[in-house]
Amino acid sequence: MKTVIFDVGNVLVGYDWKSYLRTFNYSEEIYERVADAVFRNKDWEEGDIGRISAEEWLNLFIENAPDLKPQICEVFAGFEGTIVPLSYTEEWLSYFRNLGYRLYYLSNYSRELYERSRDKLRFLDTFDGGIFSYQVRCIKPDEKIYRILLERYSINPGDATFYDDRPENVETAVKLGINGIVFHQDIPLQMMGK
Repeated sequence: MKTVIFDVGNVLVGYDWKSYLRTFNYSEEIYERVADAVFRNKDWEEGDIGRISAEEWLNLFIENAPDLKPQICEVFAGFEGTIVPLSYTEEWLSYFRNLGYRLYYLSNYSRELYERSRDKLRFLDTFDGGIFSYQVRCIKPDEKIYRILLERYSINPGDATFYDDRPENVETAVKLGINGIVFHQDIPLQMMGK
């Protein structure tokens, strides 16, 4: 294995919309309704696919609960708060670099969230490359996004390992000949002997 491909959310950074949404101290009913309108809604994928503007994306969320427009706008305005640095990331990446691996990322991520959370993703600047879904208008687990990554960077699937926290995303990688591992946070700690 010469190449490691990482999902970003819940692998290299935390994606914790639940804790973020709790910071607004909404009633339980409002919390659940905003969660359904924004984070637990298929409209979230529209941002990840990258076919719509930030304003159009916000309007889709508002359409899901028009009476909660003020709360949805408030949540949307600071939703980079869903992205949380993880303590092991830098050391885990160094572990692979020291072994001579090439590092890539493959992540469902919207342009809006990327632009707002870029400071928390600076470690990606040291990677050999990668793809966010919004850049290619395609999301995992669609085979197309994996094929784009493999072709763009001339990655031999048999030489690559892919870490993702979602089993369906790992299944697609395996189908394409990539060694896929369903990620949990014990993995980097075990690899680094912690």
